[in-house]
Amino acid sequence: MGDFRIDLSKYALKSNQSDKTRKTIDYNSIDGMKSFESLLSESIKGVNDLQKESDKLIQRLATGDVDDISEVVLASSRAEVAMRMLMEVRNKLVEAYQQISRMQG
Repeated sequence: MGDFRIDLSKYALKSNQSDKTRKTIDYNSIDGMKSFESLLSESIKGVNDLQKESDKLIQRLATGDVDDISEVVLASSRAEVAMRMLMEVRNKLVEAYQQISRMQG
């Protein structure tokens, strides 16, 4: 069972190659940073994985295959916190979009 941690160092700008030595173009990243779309997509997939893991452990608990109930509680808590965080990000995005719409109107 994996820990739910966010490692921001992997999203830091890392450009060890010069523009001349780059042979492929990654349209999902800009200067070594992932695009917002790919970060959001990975986050949604991560939350989905946590939800699936939680569901699987709950099913195992129901069938009596789990010895330690704290494992199930911890997985459920991780999934809940991840979902709440994702919903807050969504709410902030909607709020920002609405503010931009009002400024253009």
